Amino acid sequence: MALGTSPLSTRQRALLDEPIAPVPIRHPKTHFKSVTAKAEIGGLDLVEHLTARWGRLCEETRSVPFHRPEWIAAYLKAFEPESQVVLMTASAGERLVAVLPLIRKRAWFAGIPVWKLTGAANVHSTQFDIVRTSCEAGEAAILAFWNLLKRIPGWNMLELPLLSRNGGGLKLIEQAGKDGCHTMSIRFSECPVLSMKKNEEGERTWLHSTSRHFRHELRRCARILAQEMGEEPKLVRRTNPDREALEQFYELEASGWKGREGSAIKCVPQTRNFYNQISQVATAGGYFCLHSLEVNNRMLAGAFSVQSADCLYPLKIAYDESLRRGGPGQVMFDHILDDCAHRGITRLFFGGRNDGYKMKWTNETLPNYNGYVFSPDLRSKLAFRLGTLHPGIRRPKTRFKDNPQPA
Repeated sequence: MALGTSPLSTRQRALLDEPIAPVPIRHPKTHFKSVTAKAEIGGLDLVEHLTARWGRLCEETRSVPFHRPEWIAAYLKAFEPESQVVLMTASAGERLVAVLPLIRKRAWFAGIPVWKLTGAANVHSTQFDIVRTSCEAGEAAILAFWNLLKRIPGWNMLELPLLSRNGGGLKLIEQAGKDGCHTMSIRFSECPVLSMKKNEEGERTWLHSTSRHFRHELRRCARILAQEMGEEPKLVRRTNPDREALEQFYELEASGWKGREGSAIKCVPQTRNFYNQISQVATAGGYFCLHSLEVNNRMLAGAFSVQSADCLYPLKIAYDESLRRGGPGQVMFDHILDDCAHRGITRLFFGGRNDGYKMKWTNETLPNYNGYVFSPDLRSKLAFRLGTLHPGIRRPKTRFKDNPQPA
């Protein structure tokens, strides 16, 4: 399969318009019910046209915020405004049962220029996967998607990032392996998760996994912070933040080490655009939350988060490094967890990696995987062979460089 030019040919586009043969599955009320997968290629408009049905699927499956259509749209606007979108859907009759949003783009893999189909997500998305129903139709959609992917032209490698252990993405990778394709599943990170328990009095507690020393330090930091500020800081929770509050959070994050290394939100225009959009769409959807630890309108620490019915997902955390002795970030998390307990939110998904400050709160982690499938052409086989020999094979973050010059 040659790389060719960026736009797909008329013949290639025509292939995308043809649904694969229906996949029969057993249904309790009928003998068989067909699941049909299709792929459409275009731009952001594909997501916008499917938003209503996709949103209903997310509600039905209780998907995490990162899988919702407005989240994917924000990602595309910020990070992939010019890329080709390949939107894969599976339906049982009129019912949408699965969605997989992909991007088609150039990339380097182990020194080989390839065309890849990649999930519409990066590290700012925290999690990515196939959104699918839990019924037989959702399970059949995985095979339907793979059978369709085999017919989609113009790709050498499929990359699905940030997959959960039991999600449909890894099952699709496994199906490709059974079909004879070269595949890889790499554990990308261990995400700390705190799950509250009830104590003897029936009250929710979030300190059950912490050490006695950490609890002592937490109380000591709270006293130091109150002494340095002249009063005890208060937690403020904003579900509809104004621009001033967001800017104050961005400034706080950029004032520390993230600003110095260039990874703060305000350091990269695309990243800032993404978080601005997320604050808007998540607010409209009722799942945005900006926590801040404050004294006299001064933000000592902050957490930019989204939430589901039972879980809080801090996406970005910032604190005033001049107050490091008082541990404002950890004191803020203690207040946040207290607030969550009172609101019935019993889990906190730290995300990212198992950094030391997170693991002081919990000993539970959930792995994130990056999954890869290589098409059977010679270029893909060479890329796979070189990739498995590459010393950085377990550092996929540094192995890829998007949008290389044509070979």
